Amino acid sequence: MPVIRLQRDELKRFNIDEDKFIRDVNMLGADFKELDEKELRVEFFPDRPDLYTVEGVVRAIRGFWGIERGAPKYEARNGDVEIFVDDRMKNIRPYIVGAVIKGIEVDDLMIKSMMDFQEKLHITVGRKRKKLAIGLHDFDKVKPPFYYVPKDKNFKFVPLGFQEEMSVEEILKKHPKGVEYAHILASLKDYPIIVDAEGNVLSFPPIINGTLTQITNKTKNIFIDITGTDLNTLNSVLNILACSFADRGASIESVEIKYSDRIIKTPGLEYEKIEVKKDYIEKILGRKLRDEDVLDSLQRMRFDAEIENGSIKVTIPPYRMDILHPVDIIEDIAKGLTFQNFRPSLPTKEKIGSTIKDLESIIRGIMLGLGFSEVTTLTITSPKIQYDIMRLPRENFVEIENPITEDGTTLRSWLIPSLMEILRKNKHRELPQRIFEIGYVIRERKEEHLAFLYIDSSASFTLSKSYVEAILRDLGIEKYEIKDIEHNSFISGRVAGIYRGDEIGLFGEIHPEVLENFELGYPTIAMELNLTKIK
Repeated sequence: MPVIRLQRDELKRFNIDEDKFIRDVNMLGADFKELDEKELRVEFFPDRPDLYTVEGVVRAIRGFWGIERGAPKYEARNGDVEIFVDDRMKNIRPYIVGAVIKGIEVDDLMIKSMMDFQEKLHITVGRKRKKLAIGLHDFDKVKPPFYYVPKDKNFKFVPLGFQEEMSVEEILKKHPKGVEYAHILASLKDYPIIVDAEGNVLSFPPIINGTLTQITNKTKNIFIDITGTDLNTLNSVLNILACSFADRGASIESVEIKYSDRIIKTPGLEYEKIEVKKDYIEKILGRKLRDEDVLDSLQRMRFDAEIENGSIKVTIPPYRMDILHPVDIIEDIAKGLTFQNFRPSLPTKEKIGSTIKDLESIIRGIMLGLGFSEVTTLTITSPKIQYDIMRLPRENFVEIENPITEDGTTLRSWLIPSLMEILRKNKHRELPQRIFEIGYVIRERKEEHLAFLYIDSSASFTLSKSYVEAILRDLGIEKYEIKDIEHNSFISGRVAGIYRGDEIGLFGEIHPEVLENFELGYPTIAMELNLTKIK
């Protein structure tokens, strides 16, 4: 989870009582870590990107303390800045949004705070700049309108941190940010560039800004650009940034984005509304609540709310991109009531557990008898773990629409990669290691699988075949075939499929490149069996 560095001088600037803040910040869903002479470090859940900066934290804690109540009011004045989007950008990095921030007071503390904020958003919501990248520019150093256009690898400008012109190709190979993020643009022949009316370069997203627009202590007005692959996410992050600048006393001006088929105005700063039934709140929280307590809690959590006929109508401020369902509102009601006000209680009904000898318990007995230890891994994973480092193409996976972490963007389609992660984390422990898991995967449908891994110098295809035959025998499966197959995660000639008409599983020796990707130094054998097909 992201650890946010809050400058102590910044908190003083916002008149925050530091001792009281340290005592209460955990009530916002945070974990206070430590402090030193210059900063406090607080860990926040990834679902609250509006709290990745001092302005958001101050806004929230003032509400919790009752100093400020209800949804803060933000609006964007109509500006005269335009961004023209070249139609060819559809196949490069299709979307851009923007805003102009006027009358901002900039000093070293503010610059550090905003750069930290920007980088936290890149890493989390932006998926390390793949989904979105943010550019902050000294607006007075460029001339609108701006143009979002493709340029070839020979296009040159002076990138931030350098004193001389470099081509796009040179930036990707030599600039530290180019080296770090070049993989995002690896498949492109032309690259995204933002220029002004005179051809000056503002940004080469998602890599680096031009040095011309660098923000300094003399900056008075800021232009924000955000580029990426999902327009809704771009708008949400722009709202968060714009609200943070407004909390510093700046004014916000809108920008017109002119695509070939439409014109949009950003930032929207929309106040969404959501309705929650009072009885649903009480059911989830497990207690009766007075109307006035619910309203007070919501206002302290910086929502506007009203109750009518047993239903609470809640107004959501534009920086709260995490509110997706009524249960999210209920979570904030619980925070506003403070968790100390909830009393634990024992279950009201007694139930005596019973043991059912089903397929899973039979398999557990078999695997434990063979010397394997059971593990449990997360169903949520990433394409990198499931495909890239397993030497497989990315295809036919279920992607999570609103993930909260970079490592949790998809649902797993097989178990072996997750077990490989377990071996990697335990590579310092004694060999041999034998682990297995019974768990669900998502392919065309939900399936239950069994997988095992064995790592040791003695691991071999013959040993994996012996384990497979023992498992199938003890399961009472007599009619099956073992056939040679090819699979990129396994060594060619040392991998086989298990068939009962259709393929129900596979086993063999893991490929050396996969072992290297997981930092494993010994031979490893694996099996995965589709239990859904044998039930």
